[in-house]
Amino acid sequence: MSKEQQAVARARKAFETGRSKSLEHRIRQLKNLQRLFIEKQSVISDAIKKDLNKSVVGTQLYETLGLEGEIGLAIKKLKEWAAPRPVEKNLMTISDTVYIKPEPLGVVLIIGAWNYPWAVTIQPLIGAIAAGNAAVVKPSEVCVHTAKVMEDLLPLYIDKELYPVVTGGVSETQELLRQRFDHIFYTGNSVVGKLIMEAAAKHLTPVTLELGGKSPCYIDRNCDISIACRRVAWGKYTNCGQTCIAPDYILCDPSIQDRVIEEVKKAIKEFYTDNPKTCPDYGRIINQRHFKRIINMLEDSTIAVGGDNDESDCYIAPTVLRDVKPEAKVMQEEIFGPLLPILSVSGLDEAIKFINKGEKPLALYVFSSDNKVITRMADDTSSGGLLANDCLVHFSVNSLPFGGVGNSGMGCYHGKYSFDQLSHLRGCLIKQLNMEGVNSMRYPPHTPKKLGWARFFILQNVDLGWVGRMVLLAVLAVVAAVVLKNYFL
Repeated sequence: MSKEQQAVARARKAFETGRSKSLEHRIRQLKNLQRLFIEKQSVISDAIKKDLNKSVVGTQLYETLGLEGEIGLAIKKLKEWAAPRPVEKNLMTISDTVYIKPEPLGVVLIIGAWNYPWAVTIQPLIGAIAAGNAAVVKPSEVCVHTAKVMEDLLPLYIDKELYPVVTGGVSETQELLRQRFDHIFYTGNSVVGKLIMEAAAKHLTPVTLELGGKSPCYIDRNCDISIACRRVAWGKYTNCGQTCIAPDYILCDPSIQDRVIEEVKKAIKEFYTDNPKTCPDYGRIINQRHFKRIINMLEDSTIAVGGDNDESDCYIAPTVLRDVKPEAKVMQEEIFGPLLPILSVSGLDEAIKFINKGEKPLALYVFSSDNKVITRMADDTSSGGLLANDCLVHFSVNSLPFGGVGNSGMGCYHGKYSFDQLSHLRGCLIKQLNMEGVNSMRYPPHTPKKLGWARFFILQNVDLGWVGRMVLLAVLAVVAAVVLKNYFL
């Protein structure tokens, strides 16, 4: 039996003991996970520094701070999330107990990504634990040091039988995908996402796919261009552009292109100094394969800012490209690096038309002082998320669902959405063995009169308080008696 099979078997066996279902166990595991980030912050930061050249503060800001907030919210709200949820009833079921019961799915496979290796791997794990599942965690092998730290640390803090960590590359991931899971949660690109979905289909396993795409950024000429470009530069060059919701390209009127270039250039200098290569807050491309992929995108575009690079250090300077054509190499796939193309559009209508010609993006950004422009962009396009006058920060709001649509993914998570995504929301109806007379309208022989009464009872939804339900039950008892006397007896 392979190590992947063993891990899944252990997780399944542990889940079948039922211990992951108790709220006490879930909260204890979440608190232990919370303690990990407090006690091992330096170990986590050291590994990410080696993998992505992120600073200690940057690691906390973009990796672990959000996880601490997510864990705190889950601990605070878990009892509420896991409680039965009452629903509206129709007159036919007014005396019954009708509710939704969240229950664990079983064993979840979580396949993480390398760009934010803790954030995008542990956040779905928090949801899996909160929902009462077992989970097999597969960190990305691209972040070698972080994967090793995750493999070493997680079993020390949380139940190693319920939440095993499997490391390795493509062959290990393929072996995992041959196993049967109750849900698969994958963060990465659409090419691999299709392979994940294909593997899951063999077992009819539901999937959550957090993918990416070319997230557009429209800058209206009637806005504060200086502030807009400062925020775009932050969103684009954070983590060296290796962010799934980074603004992929700018759409703007040609009359403001030079101003946009100048303002982005000023922001780059402000954030990363005159020499970003020596700035501790500027990262590196994850490996030489991705370095070459990004450099190849520059071939048929004009560099307006940056362009400096060093393959031996996997360094590419923050770069702006001007007068980019839609057919340019840099526009054919998600960049996932520090290149910022600028394309000219005549106005909002052309921008919307351009966006809608492509695949639905994970994020869409619009900068404008005119609410009508923002509303048009929201109404006439489709994307996983929309953010006006800023970048990235919607990811930090755990009361918002985060996820893609179409080619940018399916399903969502964060906060309660993580809990619901990794739960089975079981519909329950508890009826008593009495008041059988009311049911006569549904039993054969079927008649027009019975249909008329059924239509009345079934199509009327009610949402009453306790006193209202008692009064209504009394009225219904009288109605039922009359119905029985006049029609069914």
